[in-house]
Amino acid sequence: MRIGTVSLLVFALITCTASICKATMVEWSTDDGGNGHFYEVVLVSLGIDWESANVAAIEAGGYLATITSAEENAFVHSLAAGNPDFWGDTEHYGPNIYGPWLGGFQPEGSPEPAGGWEWVTGEPFNYTNWTIHEPDNGSGGIENRLHFWDERTPLPYAPTWNDIYSDAELNSYVVEYIPEPTTFLLFGLGGILLRKRRRT
Repeated sequence: MRIGTVSLLVFALITCTASICKATMVEWSTDDGGNGHFYEVVLVSLGIDWESANVAAIEAGGYLATITSAEENAFVHSLAAGNPDFWGDTEHYGPNIYGPWLGGFQPEGSPEPAGGWEWVTGEPFNYTNWTIHEPDNGSGGIENRLHFWDERTPLPYAPTWNDIYSDAELNSYVVEYIPEPTTFLLFGLGGILLRKRRRT
């Protein structure tokens, strides 16, 4: 593990609050066939809707995770699969298990139920892992955001997807970072040093 990664993990741990806590930030290493990006699951115990999660991910220096291959889906899902805290309150959303928000959305006016889906980054929406009978644009025809979803199997929950309305209050979301988070720290420290030099 790189030293820069360790310092960022400590940073993530000390930013936990009573209602929001970031899980360990993990790199999908190119040595393991990954893309070199970092991912973290953010727990929001009071619930968070898709738009708020999207804003929070951008403000953190990343974006809601985009999944473009089966390998990436398996990796991202593994960060949340074994922790029931990251999965939804079934009292609110029925008998199934509602997992973290992802960066997929369906623009208004798209052909329903499966047309027009996009990633927040503009990457091609070629790979999908919808659960059976999804997407279905249920809930009165307003389901246009993406999240992990499971049909109440035992832990670890399945890596399948569901469409749901953007105002749903889910327990968590996944942030993806590029360039590496260490770069963001270096930029931040560099900016502080530059401002100090200008003042002297």
